[in-house]
Amino acid sequence: MEGAPSTSAAASIYVDDPGRAGFVEPVLLKRITALGLPVIIGMLTQTLINQVDGMFIGRLPEEQAVPGHAAMGPSLILLWAFGGFLSAISVGTQALTARRYGEGDAAGAGRVLTNSAVLAMGSALIATAVATAAVPLLFPLMHDDPKVQTIGIDFCRVRFLGILPMVLTASLKSFYDGIGRTHVHMVVAITMNVVNLGLCWLLVFGNLGAPALGVTGAAWAAVLSAGVGALMMLVYTLHPGDRRRFLAWNPRNLDLGVTRRIAVLSVFSGMATVVVMTGFALFLRIPAYLDARQGVPGTNAAAAWDVITILMVVFMTCIAFGTSTATLVAQSLGAKKPQLATRYGWQSVLLIIVVMGVLGALLALFAEELMRLFLPSEEGKVERLKDAAVAVALPSLRFSGVLAPIAAAALVLTQALYGAGESRFVAVVEFTLHFFCLVPLAFVLAVPAGFGLLGCWYATAIYGALLLAATAWRFAGGRWQHAQL
Repeated sequence: MEGAPSTSAAASIYVDDPGRAGFVEPVLLKRITALGLPVIIGMLTQTLINQVDGMFIGRLPEEQAVPGHAAMGPSLILLWAFGGFLSAISVGTQALTARRYGEGDAAGAGRVLTNSAVLAMGSALIATAVATAAVPLLFPLMHDDPKVQTIGIDFCRVRFLGILPMVLTASLKSFYDGIGRTHVHMVVAITMNVVNLGLCWLLVFGNLGAPALGVTGAAWAAVLSAGVGALMMLVYTLHPGDRRRFLAWNPRNLDLGVTRRIAVLSVFSGMATVVVMTGFALFLRIPAYLDARQGVPGTNAAAAWDVITILMVVFMTCIAFGTSTATLVAQSLGAKKPQLATRYGWQSVLLIIVVMGVLGALLALFAEELMRLFLPSEEGKVERLKDAAVAVALPSLRFSGVLAPIAAAALVLTQALYGAGESRFVAVVEFTLHFFCLVPLAFVLAVPAGFGLLGCWYATAIYGALLLAATAWRFAGGRWQHAQL
């Protein structure tokens, strides 16, 4: 756990202007990739916790596997509605840390770390109590099937115990992302995933004498691995080099003004997260409605969630590049180089379109193989519910793969705007598009228009295109270059 490079050295790596090199700027692309690759590995590895949970649940008997998969979608949406709102503290923390670091103010970056961590822990404890009390009331609003409700409520109650480590990890991760040490979370996330894998094997099936908890076992594995991750992040902050340089955990760093700035920058991102989760909760009501209408309990809901689960792996790559872009944009603004910040944004868009074009094509080509990772069938055995869910999901997954570059570019620009402090604009755009485009259009295309589950994904394509148009317009306008943080 080595200390960070000196502030001046780190700043020169990221904000020195190499001069323009045409439409493609190799120096900037190299910097984006250097910061982004550890973030990709870390975020993909952390996201794999949900994928691993889904794979283990999918190998339970199908009378548990299909409703278990149907329950995971609403459960994780509720987790992110509460924990994700608070984890948006990462937006304000990263933006302020990178801005102070770009200015050469290491002590200022350390003040952000201390105040962010204290805010994260206090707010997470409150959210855990509220979320646990609310889940029996909220989950039935998201799915009508009694079996899915029972599994989902039990799953949520356990997963909500992970809100505190989830939010604290987000806070500390964003500090290290802001100073350019993106490898820190990569190491933590890999460790978390190894722990989760082992615990799932023990607790889902009851291996080595452990209790066989089924779907709930996957929830316990995720919570315990999140706790391991948070402890590792805390250990990094206690490294003597970081404590000297950034005065980490010095009580004199506590500053209500800094806490307020973190909260103000983060709250709109948190609101955007709640909007997105509410929109997706309503979105997932449509597959549940299709199940009830078609008399196939859990089939469309399980298919929709498995498509989302696979796409999360793909789009974590986008958010990872967006995270590196946010750092580079904020550091460049701190160094008074707004044009360099702009170039970083557009080069990231160019890079992610190429990367997602390749990944999206692979997704479309190997859609069935990917689906069978989550809902496998035993050789020579017909598993009607699993096979039906896979058949329903394939057209949507292939369609999503083809259109991946559009959504990817929108996500990168969203993160770039977060790095510049434009979280309010993003929140307004997300609210407008989710409630006036995505949800109503998904219902119209899925039910009255008769496209079924595929209609939901037609609506997401339109939503992604509009989000790209809005974020590109805002970024190109350049008003964000003059924001004071």
